[in-house]
Parts: sequence; structure tokens; C-alpha cells
Amino acid sequence: MLRLLFLCLILAFSLASSARDKVTVELSIQPEARTFSAQYTLNTHVTGGKLLLNLNKPYHLTNVTGPNVRTYTSALFFDSFTGDTLRQITVEFFTKNPRQQLTVQYEGRIGARFATDSMAEFTAHASWVPTIPNQEYAVVDYRLTVQVPTTYHVVSTRLARSSTPGRYVFEGRTSTIEIGALAARRFFSLTSPTPAARVNLYKANRPCTATDSLLVRDAGKIIGYFNQVIGRKDPIRHFTFLLPGINRTASGLLDNAAIIAYTTFDTRDPGDLLILAHEISHKWWSYGAWNTYDNWLNEAFATYSGLLYLQAAGDTTSFRKELSKRQKSAATAPALLGFEPRNYPYPVRRQVLYDKGTAILFELHQRLGDEPFFQILTATAAARVATTDEFLRIVERESSPATRQWLQAKLSQ
Repeated sequence: MLRLLFLCLILAFSLASSARDKVTVELSIQPEARTFSAQYTLNTHVTGGKLLLNLNKPYHLTNVTGPNVRTYTSALFFDSFTGDTLRQITVEFFTKNPRQQLTVQYEGRIGARFATDSMAEFTAHASWVPTIPNQEYAVVDYRLTVQVPTTYHVVSTRLARSSTPGRYVFEGRTSTIEIGALAARRFFSLTSPTPAARVNLYKANRPCTATDSLLVRDAGKIIGYFNQVIGRKDPIRHFTFLLPGINRTASGLLDNAAIIAYTTFDTRDPGDLLILAHEISHKWWSYGAWNTYDNWLNEAFATYSGLLYLQAAGDTTSFRKELSKRQKSAATAPALLGFEPRNYPYPVRRQVLYDKGTAILFELHQRLGDEPFFQILTATAAARVATTDEFLRIVERESSPATRQWLQAKLSQ
């Protein structure tokens, strides 16, 4: 019986792995010229012998090839969600096999927001990889090979599988848009002394400072707390911070990592500490589609997780202040359930997907109490929930049908 169960588990794992898309990227960077070229190979599920891919408009598409590729075309279109013009590639195959492989070759300049005279950033916000429409957050197995001048070094969200001067290879599993790396002349690093949840920080071209040490220290505390209330079944054992040294924003990544793209960031400021906790929690909250209302499962959950940490750290004043701001914003927001982000400007999207979702989670927390609420967070994180319907089913299972009905009504108001 045990042998049969073991074989069933192996089969289930094999099926899940075979169903997951596989990506291989060959990236060549010329940092000082601020240019790059890429070869992106994708093995994916295809319906009807045709596949659509979106590519950042400024990049020059040079070719699309594959063992079964018949033809491809590309055309510019305006994407109402991003508010930008993208290049859509339509690929047709000779046969309608359920899985197809293709390679997209392209090149371009590195945007000003993602480069300095000695650093090049290829991360999610740079939108540098082709994506299947509406599958930007789909989880893929990847292999990324980065070539740079030998005077440069490359880091990513995990250690290189292999490296030689000018060539670095990374492998892992993350969402499609989060495959990436930083290239710089030099990296300075810090490592936390806590083996239970090791934190690594890599900073491009500038020595680490006292505030960087505080970031690493506070990240360890945040991770310790989150592992108790969110990650009980899927804890963080290691976490990586990449600091490119430019002033833009922060972003949490599925692969136990975050980009802190601020020139000053001090976790003694409650606002920066809240950002840090928010981004770390995206290790669990990254599965909802980014261009539908299910994105609240990413952003509201991360926002409320950050607020929970402020409260747990004893800063009840900042907790109440930040929660109150979001409750005030939520009071005039459209209903979350059925919200169509494409029909609204960004400020309203943020009002709904961040603020209203956060206010509703607070109400759910108040209704249930700490432990039942944390059990729901734990179950949601472990299930890698991607839709609101899935979350509602977990709420019903972990609490009651009445609570599910109450929550559905709140989401509909």
C-alpha cells in the first residue's frame, strides 16, 4: 500500500512538472552601451495551433523559429491595462500538438529607469521577456544564461548554478515576468547570521551602509514573524535582496527575493518598514492574475501582511494610521468582486485592489480573531491560491459557510 502511494505521488509530481512551461533564456548584455540581445526559448501548451506573445514595443524582433513553427507575424497594439503600446507576436504551427517549442530572438536598448553607466537591470518591472497574454504570473521552470564583459559580474534571485568570467547560469522556478538578473562592475554583499532564514543582500557598485545592515536585520525579523502566521506550511528558508542603486520602486518576487530600487531606504522609518514587509510577503502572494480583480490576492494580501507586521512589532500607532488611510480610501471605491481594472485609471485600480481589499481583510480578521484568521492565511498561502473563488472556498472550509457568505457580500459592495 505504501509503495502504491509513493508511486502515485511520483506520478502526480511528474504530471505537474510536465504541465509547467519551461523557459531557456540566453541573454547578452553590453552595459556601457546600454544594449542587449536575447534568445528566449519556450516550451508551452498551445491550443488550436496558434500562440500569442507580447513583447515590449521598443525591442526589435529579429526572428521566431521552432521545429514546428510555420509562420509568425507581429503588430503593435495599445494595451488598455498597461496604458502602453506593445508588440503582439502571432505564431502559427504546422500541426496542432498540445505542446510546442519556439525561440524568440530580439534585441534593444536598456531603458533609462533600469540602467546606470555601470549597471544593467533585467527584472520584472523592466518587462524584458516575452509573455503569453494574461499568463504573466504563470509559474515556469527556467534556465537563464547571462553573458557580460569580463569586467562585470551578475547576480540573480538565487546563486548561479555555474559561473566563469563573463558567463553566469541560473536555474529555478518563478513566474514568467520575474526571470531576471542584475549586471554591475562590482557587487557588495551582506548576509544575515541566522541560518533558520538566511538573508542575502547584493548592492550594485556602492559599499553597504548601516541602513543596509538594518534592512537585513529587520528582514530576518519579518520573515520569522511571517513564517509563524503565513508560512507555517511553506516557510521562507532563504531570501535575497537586490539593490540596483537607482531610485524607482520596490518589488517582491515569488522566488524568495525582492528588488529594492531606492537610493535611500531606512527601515527605522515605519513607511519603509511597511514596504519591506509588503514585498517579502509576495513570496506567498503572487499567484493572482495581475490584470483582473484577482490581483487583490497579491496586493491587498501583501499590504495587510505588512500592516500585521507593524502591529506585531509593537508600532500600533503606525498600524492604525496606515490602516485608517486605506479604510478611508476604500469607502468610496467600487466593488471588488467583478471589478474590471482595464476600465479604470491606475489610482482607482489601486484604491480597489490595494485599499479596499486590505480593509476587507481587516474586517475578516476582526470577525474571526487571530488564530482562525492566521489559519486561513496559512491555508491560502500553501494552496497558492490564484482566484477569489478558491479563496472563498478556503474561508468556508476553515471557518463556516456563513463567513463565506459574509465575505462574498463584502467583496460585492
